[in-house]
Amino acid sequence: MFLAVGTPEEAAGPTWHGEIAAIVATHCGSCHRDDGPAPFTLQRYEDVAGRANFIEAVVRERLMPPWLPGSAGLPIRDHRGLPEDDIKAITDWVRAGKPIGTAGAEPATVKATAGAAPDLRLAMPEPWIMPAEGGENWGRRQRDKRTFVLPMNNAEALKVTALAYASEAPQAVHAVTFLADATGTARYTDDREVGPGHYMTGDVRDRPTGVMGGVGVGMRSLALPPGFHWEVEPWSEAVMEVHYRPTGREQHLRESLDLWFTDDPASRPVRTMVSMVRQVSVDAEETQRVHDTYTLPVDVDIIGFTPRATGVITSMNLNATWPDGASRVLLDIPDYDPHWRQAYLLEAPVRLPAGTRIGGSWVLENTLDNARNPFVPLERYVTGRRTGAVAILLHGAAADAAEDAQLRRWHSDLMMARQRPR
Repeated sequence: MFLAVGTPEEAAGPTWHGEIAAIVATHCGSCHRDDGPAPFTLQRYEDVAGRANFIEAVVRERLMPPWLPGSAGLPIRDHRGLPEDDIKAITDWVRAGKPIGTAGAEPATVKATAGAAPDLRLAMPEPWIMPAEGGENWGRRQRDKRTFVLPMNNAEALKVTALAYASEAPQAVHAVTFLADATGTARYTDDREVGPGHYMTGDVRDRPTGVMGGVGVGMRSLALPPGFHWEVEPWSEAVMEVHYRPTGREQHLRESLDLWFTDDPASRPVRTMVSMVRQVSVDAEETQRVHDTYTLPVDVDIIGFTPRATGVITSMNLNATWPDGASRVLLDIPDYDPHWRQAYLLEAPVRLPAGTRIGGSWVLENTLDNARNPFVPLERYVTGRRTGAVAILLHGAAADAAEDAQLRRWHSDLMMARQRPR
């Protein structure tokens, strides 16, 4: 009797050509490419094999790829977290000596893919010089941010279905949130500082930055589901709140924003409902949980979320309680890290009926045990914001034009009521 004996590489299990290249391309390629935001590339076998022990350790500890939402919430599109089978494949591959395999193809590389040309491209006419080190931390908020205002010159209203952001310093920029402003408020603020942009929040009055979503490390574009759009009024300006990390040397930020439109008359405008706590006060070495609730006045099809908070926040979640008493976790972030924040879009829209109660919850940990606390040495953490010192933005659309108008009036009244002393 003869026994078929495989080659050592085949007997070892996963190989680069067999499994590992595809895993890396799917879960690592959006950041770890030649022009990406990560500090090194993982495009070729040599790239990955040379850092194999490090890669195996960070994926086993679930530090990479970065993904904040937990499993308790609604299913989210473009999930970057690694399944257990992929983690095991990487571990087995590393421990087997990183076999390359016998496939005939060249080792896989990951390249940025080009889509349809944008309908509008906005770009800064001159760069802003990002400092080598962080600036003064005022207001007990995030200090390394800059808001840029770009005229859209749109004589007519626009229905924006997708956006894509690009940076000249991708490794320094970690989160960007967007809105469109037709009031001139953002431009007025911008003109008060010399040079491009201004050091202020991107909020416009009671409209929080992020009403048009946000992008982060590994996700520089955002496309709404079919049948939905962001509504942009005539003669608006795009407002981009850019959060960056100084790299130890001055760098140019000449940012750009691509936009795609629709003329579909059946497309519904996306509105943003804000769960927020306007003011927080947490003593040094104190951990505190804060809450907020509101009740939807009409049926809303929700499509996603944009969390907003500093590193003092260690976890957050958003829940829904239906009129019949049934409840569901909408978004759960058990280990929040502001460096990895972005907008999260659902795999499919979810209908929340009128009368649904939305509850937001945030844990603030003003301690040295919180490794992401940016305010050291510790002192009392006190801050406030018209659009929330902590917030989760819920993106969704009403069923028809009449309910959309009612939803807008209700949310405007809600935001105004939050400004009044209680």
